[in-house]
Amino acid sequence: IKEMPPGAPDSMPDVRDLVDWDYYTTRLGSAIQKIITIPAALQKVPNPVPRVKHPDWLGRVVRERNDTFKQLDLGNMFHKANLQVASAKAAA
Repeated sequence: IKEMPPGAPDSMPDVRDLVDWDYYTTRLGSAIQKIITIPAALQKVPNPVPRVKHPDWLGRVVRERNDTFKQLDLGNMFHKANLQVASAKAAA
């Protein structure tokens, strides 16, 4: 733009015509998803920015977190016994 001839103000292009708006709207949308919409969905809040759609994978993640029929892990049902307490009870 600086190299334009100074005597031709009518031929000066508008800066808004030079910007790739699709690129910047996509970048802004992905930033809004990361900061606002994805955390909101994970906290069970409706989409606060309806103009920015949720990513496709987010529905699956939310369903997996809220699944009531999720198989439990056997490791969570059993606990390690404290050896000192167990030996004291056995000696008594």
